[in-house]
Amino acid sequence: MLLAAVGALTGLGIAGYGLFTAAGTTTHRVPPEDVALVNQRPILRSDFINQLEAETGLKFSQSTEADRLKVLDEMVREELLVQRGLELDFAETDQNTRNALVSTVTQQVTVSVTTEQPSEDQLREFYESHKAQYATEGTMQVRNFVLPDSATRGSSPLDVARQAAQALRTGQSPEAVAAHYGLTEAQRYDADYYFAAKYRLGDALFAAVRELDDGGVSAPVTLPDGIHIVLMVKNAKPVPLGYAASRSQVFSDYRDSAQHRLLEATMAFLRRRSTILIAPDYAGRYSP
Repeated sequence: MLLAAVGALTGLGIAGYGLFTAAGTTTHRVPPEDVALVNQRPILRSDFINQLEAETGLKFSQSTEADRLKVLDEMVREELLVQRGLELDFAETDQNTRNALVSTVTQQVTVSVTTEQPSEDQLREFYESHKAQYATEGTMQVRNFVLPDSATRGSSPLDVARQAAQALRTGQSPEAVAAHYGLTEAQRYDADYYFAAKYRLGDALFAAVRELDDGGVSAPVTLPDGIHIVLMVKNAKPVPLGYAASRSQVFSDYRDSAQHRLLEATMAFLRRRSTILIAPDYAGRYSP
């Protein structure tokens, strides 16, 4: 009986020791891979060494005791503040903290793309499939004439606009054509890059004139403010760039595209495993 009792007590002691020293339980011993525990949260020795060397610019073995204690105190203070922030739910309520978390998770998701080097074959394939975007920036100078509805005096506005466009094509003076057919001219600009010309003309009108040669005249284009006729003064069209001249931009675009695809795949996964409820006033217009 005595031996049985001793065996039972020994077993309970071993079980208690295992219980109170298991991972996730409170312990009073700092594991060798850590330099400190703050509320059972470890400060890794490797992180301590890295921060010390980054702050002092010296190898760990060359640092002084004062430097080591200073960095250790900084890391303990930081851990205490982080834990306090979690207690106050800053990760949920503070926008700066949320932004930092989003940035960190995004970087973690896309780290494989930012660290790997695509092969030349991959870059060339990407270049060939997006060749249109690798070209010099075109410029154009136009004169944009508008035929208001009130200028036609009962005639068909579109017919009058066609006659005015044909008169311009025959080489008649733009000023004379404008005076004869009642055209007004929008503000005149010097040569613009394509993106600026597109902004000034609008998508529909820019699409109608971008392929015109110097001296060309567009077909009449009906817009809310009237019928537009565009005279192309000069059109320096974009010149395609070869792969060698575009490689640095191709590399950047390839990486951006890969990061976008990876992040979108991650977001799709997160949405599938989440329950997202949308308020009634937005539920019909937004599908998570």
